This record gives sequence, structure tokens and C-alpha cells, in this order.
Amino acid sequence: MLEHTQTPPAPSSFAPRLHGTARGRWRSGVTLAACTVLAFGASACNDDSAGGSGGTTGGTASASTSSPHSAPHSASAGGGGGGGGAASSRCTSVQLGIHLGMSDVGAGNLRYELRLTNKGSHNCTLQGYPGVSLLRGDGSTIGRPATHEGPAGGLVRIAPGGGAHVTLHTLNKGVKGDGCWEEPGLLKVYPPGSKAAMTLRTTSPHVCGDTFTVTSVQGT
Repeated sequence: MLEHTQTPPAPSSFAPRLHGTARGRWRSGVTLAACTVLAFGASACNDDSAGGSGGTTGGTASASTSSPHSAPHSASAGGGGGGGGAASSRCTSVQLGIHLGMSDVGAGNLRYELRLTNKGSHNCTLQGYPGVSLLRGDGSTIGRPATHEGPAGGLVRIAPGGGAHVTLHTLNKGVKGDGCWEEPGLLKVYPPGSKAAMTLRTTSPHVCGDTFTVTSVQGT
């Protein structure tokens, strides 16, 4: 089960699990322009260079409701790799919505498409890798942040209503050892170049084989 929230809530109970070699595409999830309120009192909706208050996007995917929740600041805060675009035009967490789906499943691999949508009124740009972490429902971190996969990529310009995406990758249980991380309650995403995060309530991805990677931002 996937759902959007402005702030990290209690974990949900549904997690997509796919096995075997069948390939397919799955698109579901929720769009979210969310923020997490840091434990030190600073709103994560505020971009590192500009203030503002965010709101949720219109999409919903289940009957569950979001609720206010505070999460501690992560030591690995901030999107990594690349410059995120020029500071004056860079897409911020206030401008973006996120949507998680799964695609290209097979040969023991699980690949999730994380779509970033510009819900603002002006063009904005992204470049490089986002910071992506898995959290428990209380906001504490599970495992380690996603490591970078593939080239850093070029500057991606996103028009209002348009989008870009990154791919999250892990393995099915048993493909590489039997160990799996704890199932998450939240996905935390820092857009490239930003110190303000967005959170999405979801039990995906459930990382196994100690494999958790993210690609750079690609145009859609």
C-alpha cells in the first residue's frame, strides 16, 4: 500500500513482493508533495535557499489517512551527486510531488520507479542523484541510504506539470544471501542539491541482499 503524507505517520501494512523471473510493469502509488518536520523544529518543507510552505497533491491510493508526525534529522541529509541544477532554477521539495511504482521486474531484481513531478508554475531543473533513505514509522533510519548506480546524467528541465524519474533497485529474498532489511514504513527523498526532504508512506522497497541503489534523475 502506498500513500502520500505531508509528514511521517504510522507505518502501513502492505508491501508489494514479487518473485521469480516473470517480467512486468506495475504502476501505482501516490503523488506527494510532502515534508517532514525535523525534530529540531525546522520545517523540512523549507528549501535550503528559500522559504515556503508545501501542500499535498491530489492523488490518493487507499482509505488510510495521513497524520502529523515528527522525524529526526538524518546525518546523511541532502541529495548527493551532481549540482541539482542552478540554485535559481533548481526544483525544491516545495515544488515537487513524488509517486512510487514498480517496473522491470525479473531475474531476481526489483526496480521501483520514483517519479518527481513539478507541481509549480515555472520550469525548474534537476541534476544528479537524490538522497533516498528508508525509515521506520517513528522516523528512525533503516539500513543505509541508497548508493549511486549508473552515470550522474545531465541537467533535466521540468515544465509545470511535467516530470522526471529515478530508479530504485534491490533484490528478491534469497538471490544474494537470505538477509533482508526491516520492512520500512516511510520513504525519505531529498531532491538533488536540496537539504529539505519529502516523505512518502510506503512499505516499499523491502531491501534484500544488502542491495539498495538509486540512479540519477532522468527525463521522462
